[in-house]
Amino acid sequence: MPRPLLSGLRVVDMGWVWAGGVTGHILSDWGADVIKIESSKRIDPARQGRPIIGDTPDPEQNPMFHNVNRGKRSVTIDITTPQGGALVKRLVAVSDVVIENMTPHALAAAGLNYPALREVNERLIMVSQPLAGQTGPFRELRGYGGTVNSLVGLEFITGYEDSGEMTGFTHTVGDPNVAVFAATAVLAALHRRRRTGRGEYIDLSMWEALAAHQGFGLLDVQMNGRNGYLRGSDHPLYAPHGIYRCADVDGVEQWIAIVVETEQEWDALCEAMGRPPWCAAPEFSDRYQRRQHRAALDEHLNAWTRPWEKLALEQHLQQRGVAGTACRDQGDRYLDASLREWGTHVDVAHPVLGVEPLYGVPVRMERRQPVPMKRAPTLGEHTREVLTEVLGLTAAELDQLDADGVLS
Repeated sequence: MPRPLLSGLRVVDMGWVWAGGVTGHILSDWGADVIKIESSKRIDPARQGRPIIGDTPDPEQNPMFHNVNRGKRSVTIDITTPQGGALVKRLVAVSDVVIENMTPHALAAAGLNYPALREVNERLIMVSQPLAGQTGPFRELRGYGGTVNSLVGLEFITGYEDSGEMTGFTHTVGDPNVAVFAATAVLAALHRRRRTGRGEYIDLSMWEALAAHQGFGLLDVQMNGRNGYLRGSDHPLYAPHGIYRCADVDGVEQWIAIVVETEQEWDALCEAMGRPPWCAAPEFSDRYQRRQHRAALDEHLNAWTRPWEKLALEQHLQQRGVAGTACRDQGDRYLDASLREWGTHVDVAHPVLGVEPLYGVPVRMERRQPVPMKRAPTLGEHTREVLTEVLGLTAAELDQLDADGVLS
């Protein structure tokens, strides 16, 4: 059996919430030993929130934390104490990678920024992924994954075209986006270090990473002077392109996405609808005309899709070469036969919640596979194990550190 791709790699993970958490779990999924540094004095927000069972806050009940920290080892250290900072430095000295996504001043104040850590490990690869990077006038900008959507202009184009109501883009897509960039950069730095022996510092702004996906809007400003607009699910080139109502289920609205890009696909859609007379109207004769008359086109489509059960309509369209996919809810997604076959969700036993689904690894290789899925750690679960195994501390030393409040 081949060894996991990142077997032997040790990572000190000081990442928070989603962005930092995902970076570490990507490396852990492929065999790295990821040691998550936590503190009971300032609990990772990903551990907080509404408990699944009961009403009492419990740092072991947040499914988000369980997903983005699976396979890691948790060590509780108060890095604001001199002893705690020294322990982290000792761990870094025998590690390969450090992950963090705090504001720039935080680790500097604790004496744990890159210049300080490089002194104990010249081969260190460290990735920082704060909201606005390490330099520039906005370096201390405070925000979360949701607010970065505003910074890059996602909110400005997310809403209903007909009413002008801005709904906002509530999904914090910036977090996992910057995490994938970070994990990729770490792998590139590891490849370079293998050739040169040199470490690397990676400064990665969440703001900039998400802005990299906004190229179309920037070009529209530059070339046409258009500053974006609310367009719902509309597309600047194609029609039909949207979300259409299907038959309700137990009083809950159901929808399907339909996109047509080519004349061949338009002809297939007309065939799927039984070629109603309106399909032959001049205002729908080509892509340009359909785009100009998209409101009327959407009315016709909604009238046709409304009686359909969404999955039946998906099958009906797909069999005829039309890109139509039912809008799945969380239950649909979890129970989907294809996703279950692929292992998109893996059932893992957790000591508090019992068996729970974690999202799996979407990458499949012919000769290498990710390590078997392991649950996320409880707070401080591996503190003594790691400090004994990695640093060689004795039970007496650990007891004293615990008594001094360092291991909390």
